[in-house]
Amino acid sequence: MQPLVPWLHIMSFSVWLGANVLFLGMLLPASRSLPPAEQASTLRRAGRALNAVAAAAAPVAVLSGLGGIFLPGASAQLTPGSGAFLLLVVKAILTAVMAVNHGLQAFRYHDFLEHPGDRRHPWTCLLTANVILGIIVLLLGLGMRRVAM
Repeated sequence: MQPLVPWLHIMSFSVWLGANVLFLGMLLPASRSLPPAEQASTLRRAGRALNAVAAAAAPVAVLSGLGGIFLPGASAQLTPGSGAFLLLVVKAILTAVMAVNHGLQAFRYHDFLEHPGDRRHPWTCLLTANVILGIIVLLLGLGMRRVAM
Protein backbone atom coordinates (compact mmCIF):
# COMPACT_ATOMS: atom_id res chain seq x y z
CA MET A 1 0.00 0.00 0.00
CA GLN A 2 2.80 2.42 0.85
CA PRO A 3 4.31 2.52 -2.70
CA LEU A 4 0.85 3.15 -4.18
CA VAL A 5 0.08 6.27 -2.12
CA PRO A 6 2.84 8.56 -3.51
CA TRP A 7 2.01 7.46 -7.04
CA LEU A 8 -1.68 8.19 -6.47
CA HIS A 9 -0.77 11.56 -4.94
CA ILE A 10 1.39 12.60 -7.89
CA MET A 11 -1.14 11.41 -10.48
CA SER A 12 -4.15 13.08 -8.87
CA PHE A 13 -2.29 16.35 -8.34
CA SER A 14 -1.08 16.24 -11.95
CA VAL A 15 -4.66 15.80 -13.15
CA TRP A 16 -5.85 18.69 -10.95
CA LEU A 17 -3.09 21.04 -12.07
CA GLY A 18 -3.15 19.80 -15.66
CA ALA A 19 -6.85 20.57 -16.05
CA ASN A 20 -6.24 24.14 -14.87
CA VAL A 21 -3.23 24.56 -17.19
CA LEU A 22 -5.20 23.15 -20.13
CA PHE A 23 -8.06 25.55 -19.55
CA LEU A 24 -5.85 28.60 -19.02
CA GLY A 25 -3.22 27.89 -21.63
CA MET A 26 -5.24 26.36 -24.42
CA LEU A 27 -9.01 26.65 -24.11
CA LEU A 28 -9.25 30.33 -23.15
CA PRO A 29 -6.92 31.56 -25.91
CA ALA A 30 -8.45 29.22 -28.52
CA SER A 31 -11.99 30.26 -27.62
CA ARG A 32 -11.26 33.90 -28.47
CA SER A 33 -11.44 33.06 -32.17
CA LEU A 34 -15.00 31.72 -31.84
CA PRO A 35 -18.16 33.79 -32.34
CA PRO A 36 -19.48 35.14 -28.99
CA ALA A 37 -22.41 32.69 -28.71
CA GLU A 38 -20.19 29.68 -29.45
CA GLN A 39 -17.46 31.01 -27.18
CA ALA A 40 -19.81 31.20 -24.20
CA SER A 41 -21.30 27.73 -24.73
CA THR A 42 -17.88 26.16 -25.32
CA LEU A 43 -16.41 27.71 -22.18
CA ARG A 44 -19.48 26.75 -20.11
CA ARG A 45 -19.07 23.12 -21.12
CA ALA A 46 -15.30 23.23 -20.55
CA GLY A 47 -15.82 24.98 -17.20
CA ARG A 48 -18.20 22.25 -16.05
CA ALA A 49 -15.63 19.65 -17.10
CA LEU A 50 -12.88 21.54 -15.23
CA ASN A 51 -15.05 21.62 -12.11
CA ALA A 52 -15.76 17.89 -12.41
CA VAL A 53 -12.08 17.02 -12.85
CA ALA A 54 -11.04 19.23 -9.94
CA ALA A 55 -13.84 17.86 -7.75
CA ALA A 56 -12.59 14.33 -8.43
CA ALA A 57 -8.81 14.85 -8.40
CA ALA A 58 -8.33 17.42 -5.61
CA PRO A 59 -9.74 15.31 -2.74
CA VAL A 60 -7.72 12.30 -3.91
CA ALA A 61 -4.57 14.45 -3.99
CA VAL A 62 -5.20 15.82 -0.51
CA LEU A 63 -6.15 12.48 1.04
CA SER A 64 -3.24 10.62 -0.58
CA GLY A 65 -0.91 13.40 0.61
CA LEU A 66 -2.21 12.96 4.13
CA GLY A 67 -1.90 9.20 3.76
CA GLY A 68 1.69 9.60 2.70
CA ILE A 69 2.40 11.49 5.89
CA PHE A 70 0.63 9.16 8.31
CA LEU A 71 1.54 5.77 6.86
CA PRO A 72 4.02 3.84 9.01
CA GLY A 73 7.60 4.84 8.25
CA ALA A 74 6.62 7.84 6.11
CA SER A 75 6.81 10.55 8.74
CA ALA A 76 10.29 9.82 10.10
CA GLN A 77 11.77 12.99 8.54
CA LEU A 78 8.79 15.20 9.39
CA THR A 79 9.75 16.29 12.87
CA PRO A 80 8.63 19.81 13.83
CA GLY A 81 11.37 22.28 13.03
CA SER A 82 12.89 20.22 10.23
CA GLY A 83 13.14 21.55 6.68
CA ALA A 84 10.77 18.92 5.36
CA PHE A 85 8.19 19.84 8.00
CA LEU A 86 8.38 23.53 7.08
CA LEU A 87 7.94 22.69 3.39
CA LEU A 88 4.97 20.48 4.28
CA VAL A 89 3.27 23.28 6.22
CA VAL A 90 3.73 25.76 3.37
CA LYS A 91 2.55 23.15 0.86
CA ALA A 92 -0.57 22.43 2.94
CA ILE A 93 -1.43 26.13 3.23
CA LEU A 94 -1.01 26.73 -0.49
CA THR A 95 -3.07 23.63 -1.30
CA ALA A 96 -5.87 24.97 0.92
CA VAL A 97 -5.67 28.31 -0.92
CA MET A 98 -5.93 26.44 -4.24
CA ALA A 99 -9.05 24.66 -2.99
CA VAL A 100 -10.63 27.95 -1.87
CA ASN A 101 -9.74 29.55 -5.21
CA HIS A 102 -11.37 26.75 -7.12
CA GLY A 103 -14.43 26.91 -4.89
CA LEU A 104 -14.74 30.62 -5.69
CA GLN A 105 -14.36 29.86 -9.39
CA ALA A 106 -16.98 27.14 -9.33
CA PHE A 107 -19.59 28.75 -7.09
CA ARG A 108 -19.05 32.51 -6.84
CA TYR A 109 -17.67 33.67 -10.18
CA HIS A 110 -19.12 31.03 -12.48
CA ASP A 111 -21.02 33.78 -14.36
CA PHE A 112 -17.75 34.55 -16.18
CA LEU A 113 -18.52 31.66 -18.47
CA GLU A 114 -21.54 33.63 -19.73
CA HIS A 115 -19.34 36.56 -20.87
CA PRO A 116 -15.81 35.21 -21.25
CA GLY A 117 -14.27 38.18 -23.06
CA ASP A 118 -12.90 39.98 -19.99
CA ARG A 119 -9.38 38.76 -19.15
CA ARG A 120 -9.39 40.64 -15.83
CA HIS A 121 -12.51 38.92 -14.54
CA PRO A 122 -12.02 37.36 -11.08
CA TRP A 123 -12.66 33.87 -12.53
CA THR A 124 -9.67 34.17 -14.86
CA CYS A 125 -7.52 35.73 -12.14
CA LEU A 126 -8.37 32.86 -9.78
CA LEU A 127 -7.57 30.32 -12.50
CA THR A 128 -4.21 32.00 -13.13
CA ALA A 129 -3.51 32.05 -9.38
CA ASN A 130 -4.37 28.34 -9.15
CA VAL A 131 -1.93 27.48 -11.92
CA ILE A 132 0.85 29.51 -10.29
CA LEU A 133 0.10 28.07 -6.84
CA GLY A 134 -0.06 24.57 -8.31
CA ILE A 135 3.40 24.92 -9.81
CA ILE A 136 4.72 26.21 -6.47
CA VAL A 137 3.08 23.31 -4.60
CA LEU A 138 4.59 20.88 -7.10
CA LEU A 139 8.05 22.38 -6.59
CA LEU A 140 7.59 22.28 -2.80
CA GLY A 141 6.73 18.59 -3.06
CA LEU A 142 9.91 17.98 -5.03
CA GLY A 143 11.81 20.02 -2.44
CA MET A 144 10.36 17.90 0.35
CA ARG A 145 11.57 14.81 -1.42
CA ARG A 146 15.04 16.33 -1.75
CA VAL A 147 15.22 17.48 1.89
CA ALA A 148 13.95 14.14 3.21
CA MET A 149 16.64 12.16 1.36
